[in-house]
Amino acid sequence: MNNNDAALLRGWIQGVAWDVLGELYLEDAERTEVMRFVRQLRKSLAAKAVRLGLDDDARLWEQEREYTQNWPQRALRSFNQLNALPDPIPQPDDPIRRWLPADIASRLSAVKAASLQELADFINARGGNWWKTVPQLGQQSAEVIHEFFLSSEQVLGIKLDLSRRNPLSVDRQTRSHGIAPLERFAPPAHLSGETGSNRAPVERCRIEARNDYEAIGAWLSLWDEGTATHRAYRKEAERFLLWAVIEQRKSLSSLTTPDCADYRRFLADPQPAERWIGKPAQRWSSAWRPLQGPLKPSSIRQAEVILSALCEWLVGQRYLDSNPFSGLSTQAFGRRNQGADRALSPALWSQINAFAISKAGDPALTDNQRVLYRRTAFVLAFAYATGLRLQELVQATVGDLRPVSTTLGEQWWLDVVGKGKKYREVPISPDIMAGINAHLRDRGLKAIGYITADTPIIGKLRGDAKAVISTSGLYQTLKGFFKEAAGSLAHADPVAAERLQQASTHWLRHTHGSHAVANGVPLAIVRDNLGHSNIATTSIYVHTDRDERYKAMVQMTSSVGLVEEN
Repeated sequence: MNNNDAALLRGWIQGVAWDVLGELYLEDAERTEVMRFVRQLRKSLAAKAVRLGLDDDARLWEQEREYTQNWPQRALRSFNQLNALPDPIPQPDDPIRRWLPADIASRLSAVKAASLQELADFINARGGNWWKTVPQLGQQSAEVIHEFFLSSEQVLGIKLDLSRRNPLSVDRQTRSHGIAPLERFAPPAHLSGETGSNRAPVERCRIEARNDYEAIGAWLSLWDEGTATHRAYRKEAERFLLWAVIEQRKSLSSLTTPDCADYRRFLADPQPAERWIGKPAQRWSSAWRPLQGPLKPSSIRQAEVILSALCEWLVGQRYLDSNPFSGLSTQAFGRRNQGADRALSPALWSQINAFAISKAGDPALTDNQRVLYRRTAFVLAFAYATGLRLQELVQATVGDLRPVSTTLGEQWWLDVVGKGKKYREVPISPDIMAGINAHLRDRGLKAIGYITADTPIIGKLRGDAKAVISTSGLYQTLKGFFKEAAGSLAHADPVAAERLQQASTHWLRHTHGSHAVANGVPLAIVRDNLGHSNIATTSIYVHTDRDERYKAMVQMTSSVGLVEEN
């Protein structure tokens, strides 16, 4: 389990809301997606506990969470223990139930094979159709068993002989022409894309991809497996390929712009529903389906953005001749401008800054409390001035700050490796540099130039002053501050207070972009500061048209007489 997954699960154990978990660890995934992912993590922990012979721990993760006082402590203790232990290695004499899902192990009891070695002997004696001799064991379950032995072949020293089989294959790319996850789906030969009508000349192709399946695989290989980005991109490519082959009866590399418009309509109403829609299920399960229901307009738009990026990359690699999404109209969405909707107005921004500064100097508070508010005031200023994402704020270190001598004088720049491992430089003003040094002093540390490069710019105020603050810790700190600030405004301005109740760390990034554009900063500069690949993304912060419409309608209706209350 990687660090991101571990942090997600710890957050769930401690009762962090699903929406917060999605924003922090799964790139704003929807609630149902976060719930599904947590279930997968629990199942993996339960399986690991079974393999280690820790029956009590296995039961804890197999059962639903308990809402008792000591459950979080028990769950955290169990998780930390399991996560610290090395993954067990299968042995030939291990019981079957230790390594295979419980339902499959139960059905295999009919073959009188207790160990993995005995099960392999049973399979090898019967060949590829062995599963047909086992009551209630289907082809999908047999594939799960084949996958296990294939992945464990080197450590077990056991090789399955499936030479006398037809319906099954251990080749992960040639398993099913029907609805199946990407790793088990293979289009029919005539729909593979080898001769797609939108293919660029094969001799010019820059990637080793004979067909659409391999082209998608090449694109997905750009992201590490197991990451939220890889999962999100695989999901969209998977759905698109399945729909193209099964519903549209075309290869992906033969799709046109009208086909993409059809796909948009399909995502809004996936039909036939019994084929495409199902409840969350494991990817190896026969119950797995690509969709759990119709997608919202925002999700459809997100799917199109990802798929257009896929096709654009394939055009750049000279696999496709053109991007079929490039001609698709976006007017049908009526998409809300989230960059503006999640930005704090200049007046509200000034109010929360003034509140933070007043709390930092409140004589009624203890010294420790005032220091905490000083850090909050610094984080607000630093996040607003740089537009960094939450993860980027936490990862920023003193060593990332770089002085540059120019004709304009001495400058400071912050080196940032952001989303998609893209590098950018962000300018740091003298006022923010002073704020950084003040925050370092509050932590008992020396100023820039007299401190080690690995010191985090935003750090803890207790314990190790050089310890990195967690993303969840910083998120919850600012979320709590916004709620407190909202409470201070509730009587005088309940609308503004309600807006602050919804604010989160990411709103500071939107506020940076919105205020920069409103103050005349060129879009290209805002784009580079925020690390956007496309200036179209940055344009969400341009709401001049909306402002002009508002002013025009206010002027038009200003002469309308209203009856005053007696």
